[in-house]
Amino acid sequence: MATEQQIAANRLNAETNGAAKPYPLDTDRAGSISGRGPKTEAGRKRSSLNARGHGITGQVTTMTDEDRAAHDKLAQALMKDLAFEGAMETQLAQRIATDSWRLNRISAIEDNLFAIGLHQNAGQLCPDNGQIDAALTAARVFTMQAKNLQLLTLYEQRINRSLQKNLALLQSLQAVRKQEREADMKKAAVLLKLSEMKGLEYHPQKDGFVFSNDQIHAAIDRDQRLQRASTTDLSKYRPRKFQTQAA
Repeated sequence: MATEQQIAANRLNAETNGAAKPYPLDTDRAGSISGRGPKTEAGRKRSSLNARGHGITGQVTTMTDEDRAAHDKLAQALMKDLAFEGAMETQLAQRIATDSWRLNRISAIEDNLFAIGLHQNAGQLCPDNGQIDAALTAARVFTMQAKNLQLLTLYEQRINRSLQKNLALLQSLQAVRKQEREADMKKAAVLLKLSEMKGLEYHPQKDGFVFSNDQIHAAIDRDQRLQRASTTDLSKYRPRKFQTQAA
C-alpha cells in the first residue's frame, strides 16, 4: 500500500511532466461534481478556451478550440516541411511556425477592423448604392483606424524579419548537418568496403557512425550508379512505356 510520502511524490511528478493540467470539472449549485460539461457561466467561459503547455519552454498558451485546431494544423504542416532534427533545429522550426501564425493573425485583425467599421456604419454614406457605400465606409475606417493599422504594419514587419532570420539560421544549420552526414557516410563506406574485403563483418556504431550497414550499402550503390551514369552517353535515351500485367 502506498505511503503518504509516495502519494505526494506521485502527485508532484504528475504536475511537473510538462503537460498542461486539464481544467477542473464544473460543479452544479449543490456543489456536486459533474463530468457532463460545464453548467455554470464561469464553467462555460473556462471551457471556451484551450490551454496547452509548450513542450520546450513550459509556457502555457490559451486559445479557443477553433483557433487551437487551426494553429496546430498550420504548425504541423510547416514543421513537417522544415524537416528539423535536434533541439536547436526544433526550436527554430517552432519559432518559424509561431511567427507564421502571428502573421496570419495580424492579417485577420486588419480585415476585422474594416469589418467592424462596415458593420457599424453600413448605409450611412451612400444608402442608394451598396458598393459605393462600402467603398466610402472602408475609406472612413482607414482614416479612423490609421494609427492601429500602422501599428499592425509595424508588428508585421518585425515578425517577418524574425521569421526570415530564424529560417536562414535553420537552413544554415541543416546545410552543415547535411555536409557532415555526407562526409561521415563516405568514411563509413570506405571502412565497410575494407572490412568486407577482409571477410569481416562491419559494425559502424563502433566507429561512431549512426548508419546501418543497409544504409551504407544503399549509399555505395547510389554512388556507383551515379558514376556509371556520368560516363554513359544518355543523349539517345528515349522514355519507355511500361505495361502493368494483370496478376
